[in-house]
Amino acid sequence: MKLIGPSLLQLVCLVILPITVLAADVTVDSTTFLGIARRDVSGGSKESFLPATQFVGLTADKLADGNLSLHLYGWGRTDLGDNSYNNNATSGSLNYGYLQYRFDQANAIIRGGRFSVREGIVNEQIDGVSARTDLPMGIGISGFLGATVHSTNLKGENSDGKGDMVYGGRINYRHTGLLEAGLSGIYQSAAPTLVTQATKEYRRVGADIWLTPKKSIDIIGHSSFNPETARFTEHSYLINVKQSQRLVLTGEINQYREKGDQYTWSPLPNDISKMAIRSTQTGLSAAFEVDKNLEVAADYKHYTREFGSADRFGGEVRVKYKENSIRGGFGYHYLNAGQGFSVGVNPPASYHELRCYTMRDSKSYFVAIDILGDFFKNNIYGKSSAWEGTTSLGYHFTPALALSGDLSYGRNPQFTEETKALLRLTYNMSYPGIGVKK
Repeated sequence: MKLIGPSLLQLVCLVILPITVLAADVTVDSTTFLGIARRDVSGGSKESFLPATQFVGLTADKLADGNLSLHLYGWGRTDLGDNSYNNNATSGSLNYGYLQYRFDQANAIIRGGRFSVREGIVNEQIDGVSARTDLPMGIGISGFLGATVHSTNLKGENSDGKGDMVYGGRINYRHTGLLEAGLSGIYQSAAPTLVTQATKEYRRVGADIWLTPKKSIDIIGHSSFNPETARFTEHSYLINVKQSQRLVLTGEINQYREKGDQYTWSPLPNDISKMAIRSTQTGLSAAFEVDKNLEVAADYKHYTREFGSADRFGGEVRVKYKENSIRGGFGYHYLNAGQGFSVGVNPPASYHELRCYTMRDSKSYFVAIDILGDFFKNNIYGKSSAWEGTTSLGYHFTPALALSGDLSYGRNPQFTEETKALLRLTYNMSYPGIGVKK
C-alpha cells in the first residue's frame, strides 16, 4: 500500500489528536527535507531537482491497561522540479503502522498491522500479525502470518517479484549469557515467475547462532538454505575479540549465491549473469584506543567472485576533544581489483580513496565538513578521479526543534559537475500524561 505525502500527513494528524488525549506517553518525530540539486550530465543535458520529503513518526505507549502501544512511521515526497526518482512526481509509503501488546509473563508479545519481521534468517515487511513467547527450559518460539508489502516493480516487469501470502517463524534455545541458537523458516505463495506469468512458491530455512564462550569473545552468524535448489544461499559469520579495554579485533566471512538467494524464478540480465554464481567476502579489522581522545583503526577485506577477485585495505585515525563535542578524522583505503572484477566493458576497478572530516556539536549549533575523493588506477569515461565536498550547518532552536542544511559540490565520471543542497527541519517531542510536553 502506498500513500502520497498529503494523505500520509492527514492520516497521522487524525491519529495524533485522540492519541495525545488518551495515551499516557506519546512521542512525535517529524523531519522535513527540501533537496536542491543541479547536475551537468556527461554527454547529456543539465538536470535540476527540488524534492520535498516529509517523514512523520508517532509512538503511543501505555494505552488501555498499560501494555498496549501504537507505532506509526511513514513518509511522503513531492517533486517541485524534475522528477527525482522513478519518473514519479509524488510518492510515499507507510513504513510501519501496528498495535503491539506486551504480556506481563513469559516475555510474550503480539503485533498486528504493518511491520517488519526480523527473526533469524527472516527479514520481511508484512501486513499481518506476529507473536512470540518464551517457554520453559530456555526455549522461545515466534511466528508470523500476513500479506507481503509490495514495492517498486522490477525493471521491465509489472511486478516486484513478490508473492501474496507469507508466513513463517523461529524456534530458539537460550542459555543465559552464553548461547542462543535458532532455526527459522519462511514460506511465500503465488509469486510470479515474471517470464511465464505463472506462479511459484518461495521457501527458505536457516539457522542462526550467538555464542559467548568468554566475556571477551562474541560469535554471531547465520546460514540459509534453499530447498528448491538444494543449496545453501548464504553464510554470514562474525567474531569479535576484545583483547583489552583498548583493543578490539574483528573477523568475518560472508558467502552468497546471489541467484539462489533471490526468487528462483527472477531472471537476471545477461551482462551480470556471472554475478549470480557465488561470491565470498572475508575480512579482518582492528581498532585501538591510544587514549580517550585518539583511536586508530585498520581493516582488510578480500572479495572473490566466480570471475574475479579484489582486495581492499586501509586505515583511519579518529580524534575527539572537549568531551566528544569536537570530532574529526582522516583515512585512506585502496581497492586492488583484478581483471574481470568489474562488470561490463570498464577496466579493472582499482582506486585509492581518501577521506577527511571534522565536526563540532554544541547545545546551540552543530557544523561539519567532509571531503571524500576516489582516484582511479585506470580512467573511467576519460576521468581519473571522483570527489565531493560537503558542508553541514545546523541550529537548535529548542532541545526538540532543529534546523540544518547541507551543501555539497563534486565531480565524477557520470556528472561533469554536481551541486546539491539540503534543508532539514527536525522535531522530536514526548508528551507524558495527557498532552504535557516532556
